[in-house]
Formats: sequence, structure tokens, C-alpha cells
Amino acid sequence: MKTIWNNQEQTELKSRLESLKENSSRQWGKMNAAQMLKHIDTAYKNAIDEIKVSSNPLSYIVSLSPIKKLLIFGMPFMKNLPTAKEYIPKSNEDFQKNKTDFLNTFQKITQTSVPKDFVSHPIFGKLSYEEWGVLLYKHLDHHLRQFGV
Repeated sequence: MKTIWNNQEQTELKSRLESLKENSSRQWGKMNAAQMLKHIDTAYKNAIDEIKVSSNPLSYIVSLSPIKKLLIFGMPFMKNLPTAKEYIPKSNEDFQKNKTDFLNTFQKITQTSVPKDFVSHPIFGKLSYEEWGVLLYKHLDHHLRQFGV
């Protein structure tokens, strides 16, 4: 399973991010590339408790171990899934600023974080370091594929 804790996969994700352009066309969804970068930066910052996100009412079901494991390790992310309201960019976003912000957050997480730095996920609840690594990889990969990179 791919994870952001793997140096080779970190390099691959950063390379894909570098090929993302402001005018990259989305394959699905409503966000443009700048908004997607803001969205993913918010999600990563939530993981390390820099941004607070309220728990989803369905989390009591989804956080059950067999369901959580299936969704994190077994199934790809589907297109057009709902997201936390805090993850939805509210305005036109600055592409280059958001790209720089996200790369800084990505660097911070992949280079300095240890398992105790992570909070409960708003849907999945308490996650292990391994689960966070896979989930953060899958989330970013999902949105890069959304924009064809």
C-alpha cells in the first residue's frame, strides 16, 4: 500500500504536484486546481491539528475497525464524495500561494511528524500512523488524478 511515509512516494507526489498547472482541467468535481490545493492543504493541516474540523455524524459507523480498514486499505476513493464543510474552499483561490502553502505543509508532515502529532480524523476517528500515511497518500493521489496528473 502506498504511503506518504515512503521517500520514493513522497518524491513521486511532489513531482506530480509540480506538473499541476493553474489551468489544469478537472476530470470530475467542482473545484478548480487552486481550490483543490487549498482543500488538500486544509485536510493535511487538520491531520496535525493546525486546523480544527468537526466530526462527521457518520463517524460512529465509519470509525468501526472493519469498515475503517476496508475504506482506507481496500477501496479506492470514489469520485464526487462529500467532504467536511471546513475542507471546502470558500472563494477564488490563489494557485501559486496555495501550491506553496501545501508543499510546505507536506514537507512539515513528511519530515517532522511523529505518530503522536496526529488528531482524530473527522470521519475515521483515531488512526494509526500507518493509517494516516495511507489515507493522506490516497487523498492527495485522488485529487491529482482529478486534474490528470
